[in-house]
Amino acid sequence: MTFQARIPETEAEAKPKQKHAVVGSFSQVTIVLPEDASDSSGQVLADLLQAANEVIPEAQYGVTTLRLSDLNQLRHGRQNRSLCIFLGDLKARWRVTPAERSLVQTLLHHCRAPVLVGGAAFLLRETGMFQGHQLAVHSNFAAAAGEEALETAPAGTQFLSEGPVLSAVSTLAALRLLLQIIARDHGEFMAGALAEYVGLEGGDSRFQSKASLDILQKAGGDILIEKSLHLMQQHIEEPISICELARQQGVSTRKLQRRFRERTGGGPHTAYRTLRIERAHQLLTHTSMNVYEIVAATGFGTRSNLSRWFHKELGLSPQAVRRSAYCEASNAIPKAMMS
Repeated sequence: MTFQARIPETEAEAKPKQKHAVVGSFSQVTIVLPEDASDSSGQVLADLLQAANEVIPEAQYGVTTLRLSDLNQLRHGRQNRSLCIFLGDLKARWRVTPAERSLVQTLLHHCRAPVLVGGAAFLLRETGMFQGHQLAVHSNFAAAAGEEALETAPAGTQFLSEGPVLSAVSTLAALRLLLQIIARDHGEFMAGALAEYVGLEGGDSRFQSKASLDILQKAGGDILIEKSLHLMQQHIEEPISICELARQQGVSTRKLQRRFRERTGGGPHTAYRTLRIERAHQLLTHTSMNVYEIVAATGFGTRSNLSRWFHKELGLSPQAVRRSAYCEASNAIPKAMMS
């Protein structure tokens, strides 16, 4: 299994494409909410971009969430680099007052690319801008869009990712749209890996390992290395030898070692140990298992061996990782009670 061609296409996008402007690479994303929207409305989009920053080494997406009344917080210089997402819902069209209309026009004019989600599609009519451009419109708004003479994409189109105005029928469809843009920035392999990492694609749970994704990215999606990582993750508790790893894939040990060194800069032993350290770190951080149980669950053999590799690779002892996780959890409880 590979991550190639994992980004789904809408029916409209599967057809021969016309030549349109394509959104270039961006680093700033501005999520604009209606005045009555919940503060958490755009969190799912922000979470995807934050995950991209964690999974993709070159990704540096910054996210700002605001309402129209907060527009004066933005400098035009930042807007010029921003992908501006107007996050409407599925219940009501986004209407603006005369005072808000000029704010929306300013933001639409200065941002690098506007994205209209849900009821925000009607902002084009409200502002009189970008007339004649096709939009992905939810079926809830199809009749109203027809009355307003908005040009809509064929029924069933979830999002449109080309042209001067991008659009999505819902917040969930906007996640797919962002994945398309991330694929343009960083390649379909990493966008597909990100989709599986956050659970948007029904892939294998092994690819929810950040260490595995990092190795796969270095390897350029090499199939032999991908299968090797799969086998390694199946045998974290009782590691198998590199000779056995090669045998199960029908290649020589020498070929497997050479492929890892050429594609990742390190041997299969290094990759295997990295996966086991990551698993141990997860168990220390998220479970109450004691260190001896974690040693057994990650194949390190002895507590001293686990400590030695933690110090070497992470600069911390297992006990320090556990204490840090405990302190973070203890600090989070009062904050949750105050919210």
